[in-house]
Amino acid sequence: MNIYPCHFRKHLILNTLEEAKLQRMPKPKPLSGKVAIITRSGGGIGKAIAEKMAAEGACIVLTDVNEERLTSAAKEFNKKFGKDNSTHVLMDITKEEEIAHCYQEIILAFGGIDIVVNNAGISISKTIADTTMEDWELLQAILVKGQFNVSKAALQILRQQAMDGDIVNIVSKNALVSGPNNTAYGTAKAAQLHMSRLMAAEMAAGKIRVNVVNPDAIEQGSNIWKAGWANGRAAAYGISVEELPAYYAKRTMLNQTILPTDIANAVFVLVGGYLAKSTGNVINVDGGVAAAFVR
Repeated sequence: MNIYPCHFRKHLILNTLEEAKLQRMPKPKPLSGKVAIITRSGGGIGKAIAEKMAAEGACIVLTDVNEERLTSAAKEFNKKFGKDNSTHVLMDITKEEEIAHCYQEIILAFGGIDIVVNNAGISISKTIADTTMEDWELLQAILVKGQFNVSKAALQILRQQAMDGDIVNIVSKNALVSGPNNTAYGTAKAAQLHMSRLMAAEMAAGKIRVNVVNPDAIEQGSNIWKAGWANGRAAAYGISVEELPAYYAKRTMLNQTILPTDIANAVFVLVGGYLAKSTGNVINVDGGVAAAFVR
């Protein structure tokens, strides 16, 4: 795969910065010249992350397995940020050929990649007795295998570019906290978290940072919430689905409801240049849950 345009892109960024100094132009936005792919960004957390990065100057690659959601998000992005600043690719992260196709489209559209956000996910809340092998394998395929394959494909490009880069994995408080009716999901999330640490250790030599954001209890715009997770969690805690948002907020130290934009802000902190010398770290965005404090 020819990625030479990326070197040209880096040259343009440096020239733009020099010209800005000479002409007293406004300072470029933190992510100007950066290209970011966010998996499952047709809505919810992924869309909020994409919007935050676009607002901070990045070119955005929207992906989703749901064509209707993806097309709708792409139209909205074109109106809000301009059609030249984003592209969209239908992608199933469990299929390596679709991941490879997506990166080829990114190279054609923008010449390279700088930021990868592994946000695609699925949730299943069941007791151990009720969890089927199909449930277990589906969670592993999307959460664990998907994160691995998307990151591995990006690594090849990032290394060839010989520029630094960021991989941010959206995991979950459930990777750290044990709870009822959650064995299969929590196990997959724990695998995602430790895989992130292992990748951080291996990729550091190429100046590629790998970090984690752990959300918790996000209802707004969440496909996971709509797909039965809310029913399972409500049953686990012996309350109604309608009571869940208040229940989640009250169990936190800050007594706060977590929104998709809160996760987007955490991702931006990791990729916006403020933590350029940090890798292998975890940011919990959960309102403060003592059991999830990273030790």
